Amino acid sequence: MTLSNRGIGLNHLVRLAFLFLGLAAYAAEYRIEITQSSWELKAGLSTEVWSYGGAVPGTPIVVRPGERVRIEVTNRLNQATNIHWHGLVLPNDQDGPFIRIEPGATFTYDFVAGESGTYWYHPHLMPVLDQLDMGLYAPFIVLAPEDTAYSGDHTYILDDWLLDPSGQRLRGVAAGDMERYGKVETVNGKTDEAIEPLSLRAGELHKLRFINASTAAVHTIHIDGHRFRVTHTDGHPLGRPYMTDRITLAPGERIDVELAASGKEGERYEMASARRDMGIAIPVVYGKGSVPELVSPFVPPPSRAYLAAAPARPDFSLDVSSAIGGGGMGMMGGGSSMMRWTINGRSYPDTRPLDVAVGKLITMRIYNRDMMSMMMGHRMDHPMHIHGTRFQVLSINGASPPGELWKDTIPVPIGGYVDIAFIMSNPGDWLLHCHIIDHEDGGMMTIIKAR
Repeated sequence: MTLSNRGIGLNHLVRLAFLFLGLAAYAAEYRIEITQSSWELKAGLSTEVWSYGGAVPGTPIVVRPGERVRIEVTNRLNQATNIHWHGLVLPNDQDGPFIRIEPGATFTYDFVAGESGTYWYHPHLMPVLDQLDMGLYAPFIVLAPEDTAYSGDHTYILDDWLLDPSGQRLRGVAAGDMERYGKVETVNGKTDEAIEPLSLRAGELHKLRFINASTAAVHTIHIDGHRFRVTHTDGHPLGRPYMTDRITLAPGERIDVELAASGKEGERYEMASARRDMGIAIPVVYGKGSVPELVSPFVPPPSRAYLAAAPARPDFSLDVSSAIGGGGMGMMGGGSSMMRWTINGRSYPDTRPLDVAVGKLITMRIYNRDMMSMMMGHRMDHPMHIHGTRFQVLSINGASPPGELWKDTIPVPIGGYVDIAFIMSNPGDWLLHCHIIDHEDGGMMTIIKAR
């Protein structure tokens, strides 16, 4: 999915004019129908999907900071749904989880795009797993000024599908699993030879945006013959970008990288999953000719840190874990094992809400003491996501990150903890939950009440 040159030219000038004049007209309007259809993952393998706009991933939304966005959503499914704008900081009535769009109904979201970054949207009506797993996800990109300077801007949404050889969806979880993991992995809705190559010319510099839309799978992507320069995490710019040949994304996470085209005409490389045999291998192909080497337009931002280090006594301490059966939501709908998932020993909706003041700095320590899973040989990090804000990562297992780090989803390591700091800028009830959807549906969720 390539986003290069979208919204540039006359349409962009019109948008800027509206913003400059302060007019109430919408800078960006979208109409999205949520439908059921068949989708081809590769030649000879199709499956039934639900989608935003008839494709998987769904309709990409591309705007600029400060633009007023109007998104008219019509539900053509036979069950209620909604949309959550993952990572965007919005008024509470636009965030999505407490909205219900009935079959045949239309709901219009109306908000102003905030900070630039890579975000995405997906359903959030409980239970979430079945709807997200059917293919309901799409990118939401808020462009930064430097994004148009790249040779190309490409979005890659990673997913996995639990199907039989004919493409029929298998229910529940595979034998031996506690969460729903697929047997076929996809990039932008395609697998194996159906994946579109990334075409480069020597000297170019491309921006790549990776989004993990899987319900449970962690994806590691390795590139051969090159290195990524990581510039953003969850859409937020890093003060200290770094070089690597592999990136790892837990469910809900995003990573932006720069890829310098250092190869030669006719050469082929690939960006491949650590589980390459399951289908994710993006060809990287060098075409004819070359261009003068493009210098990165990315400039690390000045510090925005709330704190220099984690406090000894945070405002809140959460303990995320699991238990066997009973209580709370347990196996609610999308829950797919006999486990229930807890925060401070309780499963949603019986978890205790967290009361915070709007505009006040909050510190939080999240422990992953999931001893039940460990005893069952199932060591798992829990990627915790907070709606309605971004947070500064102060420490992971007591060690400060190598540079200032901002996120909205953070994997809490098994047997360890993370410290974060955030400010709720908008009042309302905001969800905090694990983004492994079996765990969220199974109770690992609570509410932050901002007043």
